[in-house]
Amino acid sequence: MNEEINALVDGVDTMPQSPADSYLEEFVEMEQIEQKLEENIRDYFSDTEIDALGEISNICMGTSATTMHALLGRRVNITTPHVALFKAKNVLKSFKWPFMAIKVEFTTGVIGKNLLVLRDYDAALITDLLMGGEGKIDREGVVLNEIHISAISEVMNQMIGSAATAMANMISSDVNISPPAVQQATKDVSPSSFLDVHDEALVVKISFDMEIEGLLKSKLMQVMSLDMAKSMINTLMPVEEPEDGSAEPVKSPPPPPRAPAPAPAAPRQTQTAGSQPKPVKAVKPMTYQSFDENEEEKEQDGQVDIDVINDIPLQVTIELGRTRKTMSEVLNFGVGSLIVLEKMAGELVDVIVNGKRIAKGEVVVIDDNYGVRITEIIRK
Repeated sequence: MNEEINALVDGVDTMPQSPADSYLEEFVEMEQIEQKLEENIRDYFSDTEIDALGEISNICMGTSATTMHALLGRRVNITTPHVALFKAKNVLKSFKWPFMAIKVEFTTGVIGKNLLVLRDYDAALITDLLMGGEGKIDREGVVLNEIHISAISEVMNQMIGSAATAMANMISSDVNISPPAVQQATKDVSPSSFLDVHDEALVVKISFDMEIEGLLKSKLMQVMSLDMAKSMINTLMPVEEPEDGSAEPVKSPPPPPRAPAPAPAAPRQTQTAGSQPKPVKAVKPMTYQSFDENEEEKEQDGQVDIDVINDIPLQVTIELGRTRKTMSEVLNFGVGSLIVLEKMAGELVDVIVNGKRIAKGEVVVIDDNYGVRITEIIRK
């Protein structure tokens, strides 16, 4: 007790460290080592380009965090991008953990290969949450099997897909990616093999603080070739004209929305020298029928005309019932598996049109086909 009191008086923290705090300390040590291995990024990018690269990645990862939150049911924050330049052989030299390497190739809009680096422990925690667990993973005994790899592949597929959508919105053009390839790697593996570059090639690393509410504080790292980073900047931001006057190609902005066609003008009268111009009749301004005309009167008489939309096809779905299953339960489905729905036997089924529930009915059999006899119309 006296030792604890003396420690408090001396300002010494006697509380045990959590695994998250311990990891963060290790990340600080890693960053201190990396500072000695960094190349001078300003030899290749201006300050504006570095900021733009970080902001582009920040927007994409913010969208990815929203996707991960929807999948895991917990708040996820991915923030604070840090952009640095390394030789490929040095970019993960200080990394202390085995990791998941997620390779993504951009094929349309932005061209190049991208590598996401996620610790095995982080991947195990995320997949455990996805499969209905509580995220309690032994940091010293992380084991990832094929189910974990398949689950993290799906998470990354949706995350990168949402990031590609965010990039497409930025450039007002399509951005397509290949399916992410997920592979386990040891801490001494160089990312050059994933990016198809040699060890001496320069790569850009963008690291993010990643936090899953109440469970994890970690880092998510994005590694790309120098050419990929330049391509991303040139595609997603305009290139300024140099001061010496040498013009560089500037990406043209997307065309403005097409304006409505003007009313047809009066035909132009041609005339020859010495002839008198022919009088032109005045053109009356065009008038358009108001869609609001007599609308209230028609509704009052119950004679709203919907003939113009009678031929629009609608998707009609009959829902027998619903249930919720965890990822692990779904992966264990096989031939003969029984899925129990939340609806009792004999209850009316729902009739859904274009996603909106409009009626209830009972299942019948007509000429060896199933059918539904509507017994109740739902009016809201």
